[in-house]
Amino acid sequence: MKDVWKLPAIAPWEKSCDKHPTQKPLSVLTRLILASTKPDAWILDPFSGSSTTGIATNLVNRRFLGLDQEEEYLKISKNQKLEIEDSKTASKYRQKIKGFNNQEELGLFLAEEPKSTYRAELGF
Repeated sequence: MKDVWKLPAIAPWEKSCDKHPTQKPLSVLTRLILASTKPDAWILDPFSGSSTTGIATNLVNRRFLGLDQEEEYLKISKNQKLEIEDSKTASKYRQKIKGFNNQEELGLFLAEEPKSTYRAELGF
């Protein structure tokens, strides 16, 4: 079996607010979210841990609802969310996400995504 995507393991910068024992690489989660959702889509992670899925979700213009019963990981999640609310940090993170031909490709992809939302499609 061959790899479809060649993506790196977790980089040290991804653990800036501490780490979780089963943390997933931001590049992998970003690619999965882009492949399976539209802009403004909601993503539910009922076992969110340190919320790497939430960070990926927010960086690519989706919405996130994460749940976890461990207070320690909820604190990490909150700190990570606060960290990317700074637009410079969010931009820096987007540029570090691997799996694209160059650093600008993710930004160009996000800029060209159709702006229709689920809300409009469902007629709400």
